[in-house]
Amino acid sequence: MASQNKNEGPVRSSELFPWPRSFALGLLLLTQIAVSAEPAFPVRVSENRRHLVDAHGAPFLYHADTPWMLFLKLTEGEAKDYMARRKAQGFNALQVQLTGFPGMTNRAGELPFAGTPPEQDFARPNEKFFAHVDRVMHEAQRQGMLLAVAPLWSGCCGEGWAGRDKQNRPGPLHANGPDKTREFGRWLGRRYGTFDNVLWILGGDNDPDNARAEIRALGLGLKDAAPRQLITYHAASTHSSTHVWPADESWLDVSMVYSYFRGFDKAWNKNQPDIYEVSHAEFAKIPVRPFFLGESTYEGEHGAWGSALQARKQAWWCVLGGGCGHAYGSPNWNMPDHWRDLLELPGANSLKHLRDLLESKAWWTLVPDVDNVVAVQGRGLYAKNDYAVTALAHDGSFALSYLPTKRALTIDLARISGARVAAHWFNPRSGELSRIGEFANEQQHAFEPPAEGDWVLVLDAKQETP
Repeated sequence: MASQNKNEGPVRSSELFPWPRSFALGLLLLTQIAVSAEPAFPVRVSENRRHLVDAHGAPFLYHADTPWMLFLKLTEGEAKDYMARRKAQGFNALQVQLTGFPGMTNRAGELPFAGTPPEQDFARPNEKFFAHVDRVMHEAQRQGMLLAVAPLWSGCCGEGWAGRDKQNRPGPLHANGPDKTREFGRWLGRRYGTFDNVLWILGGDNDPDNARAEIRALGLGLKDAAPRQLITYHAASTHSSTHVWPADESWLDVSMVYSYFRGFDKAWNKNQPDIYEVSHAEFAKIPVRPFFLGESTYEGEHGAWGSALQARKQAWWCVLGGGCGHAYGSPNWNMPDHWRDLLELPGANSLKHLRDLLESKAWWTLVPDVDNVVAVQGRGLYAKNDYAVTALAHDGSFALSYLPTKRALTIDLARISGARVAAHWFNPRSGELSRIGEFANEQQHAFEPPAEGDWVLVLDAKQETP
């Protein structure tokens, strides 16, 4: 047990501030967190290229859900209900597929293009199909929800628009070719370029080598007609957008990271790094691009792996690893009949607390503690699914540490800029904040959470003496 004498080692906060048996009675509701203002779309890349900002220059934390089949499997009224519930839960973005998989129709039985799959003709879009998309997009705009739209999902396994299909026939991207695909990109840009709440996701669960010319043409076509709308790329798991496209790719504005976790064996690549690993790697890349977590483990899938805890871990790991946001997933990617019930999974309801805490602070100034100069002990083993991550504001005004499980985490308080440091525990499951105390910023200190579970350590610089 650590001593309270600074000459004998770090002091544990749990010793200085003992917790009652029912620690919940000692927790304070996080009332000081201000409700964030509605973003003013469109979003754009910040001047330092580390995050997104809205039309007024206010930092925009990308906090997305992934109802990929929203346009295909829900009616207009159902889509309105879905978006309203996610909005109430704190989500501000939805990742959706525009055209699903080749051969899929929407609820009204409409295909996106004329022709029989896989020969669907990009030059002959189906007005009835896209009129439904128009109405849902207008509703998303009315609700203040960003739509990250994948026009032609590449597919991991022969089910998408790129490469060859499961019968070894050329997929629609190849059948249409680069010129027609670029013109379809222009058509999309002309039709949807007036929507301020749209960004585009090219690719989809695959690297671009099976349709690189066509995907590049799609991106260029979108930029031809809608140059202010941002574009990212959804690569195969373990790869980011910047892993599979050149640094000077003109249409690629934002990078997306995608991985599962160490030990996950259900993807094409059995060596799946944890999210903090790919985030740290992406943050270090030059030239700089903002990045967010576009996909990882979905809550409610793969048994115990798809836990609420895992959903929180990967979100916190990305934003404290240098990312500008994350996307949450569940079986609602495919809109099963019980999609309304799935809206209430515990992980989805808990992630609003991540947004609340971050938006109460200058989260966009955070720099990941990759050199372990802030959190000096207790992080756990790197490249394991239980690693504690820390990020420090570039001016030293505050630091955040996410602990997936209870442990003592030793912080070098001298890295915080104030004369003293105010410390709190934040419960990412409930949103409750509890005071630990204030400390001089001239020693290392071991902080241990009051109970089991995942926790966020919040450290703020204070100039005044107690």
